[in-house]
Amino acid sequence: MAEGTCKLTGKKGKFVASHLIPKALTRPAVSGAPLIQFGSGRKPTRRWDSWYDRNLVIREGEDILTDLDTWAITELRKHRLVWSGWGPMTMLKDDHDTLNGTPWGIRRIKTIDTQRLRLFFLSLLWRAAATSRPEFSEIVMPPEDLERLRLMILQGTSEPLSFYPIALIQLSTVGEIHNQTPLADAKRVPATGDEPERLIPIFRFYLDGLIAHIHRQTTDDGYADRLGPLILGSSNEVVISTVTFERSFQLENFLTVLSESL
Repeated sequence: MAEGTCKLTGKKGKFVASHLIPKALTRPAVSGAPLIQFGSGRKPTRRWDSWYDRNLVIREGEDILTDLDTWAITELRKHRLVWSGWGPMTMLKDDHDTLNGTPWGIRRIKTIDTQRLRLFFLSLLWRAAATSRPEFSEIVMPPEDLERLRLMILQGTSEPLSFYPIALIQLSTVGEIHNQTPLADAKRVPATGDEPERLIPIFRFYLDGLIAHIHRQTTDDGYADRLGPLILGSSNEVVISTVTFERSFQLENFLTVLSESL
């Protein structure tokens, strides 16, 4: 491996291969089979491994990221937030309230460290923005934001919540197993009560049936606070929106990319 300056710790040393998305969350349904990869306007391809960067961090930096990844993978599977934690299930049943007659629902989880989970997703954001891999080219932020993220990861702090707030969406039925690179997108939030309709720029991360919407903002007018447990890390519980794979943007986007590649 080459030597250089670790982008996380700022120290010099020998680089190590660092996964940008945890390998455990990008495994195929059948061991040894390839995964379908798409995103960033590229045609679908087959991929045999998760994305990694050989010039991002040295061992000390990788150990910090690995600690976050190992904890998060265990917790996400324990709480059935990712498909690889479902076992033989093909749809969510426990801890899941559906809206009658619709594909949507919600989950409330009170037994997970929401601030540490937020820090895990912020570390994914930092990796995606710091890498030079072309698959992650949509994840761009001002240098001062990238530096602030770096320090938050080093110091183990997830606050303030208004700095790139995170909301989670879970696919409540098992669908096509695939990889997707993070996207820059925008989501429309309808008006509710005293809150006007908003079009919120986001970074969208997909992990094994779980989607993170990371708002592209460093501060707001208190909107993130008013969303309460819908924003990850705001309290001891997190409220997660759910939608069936069959009615999800994930499937719609997947089919669109496939059709454009024909």
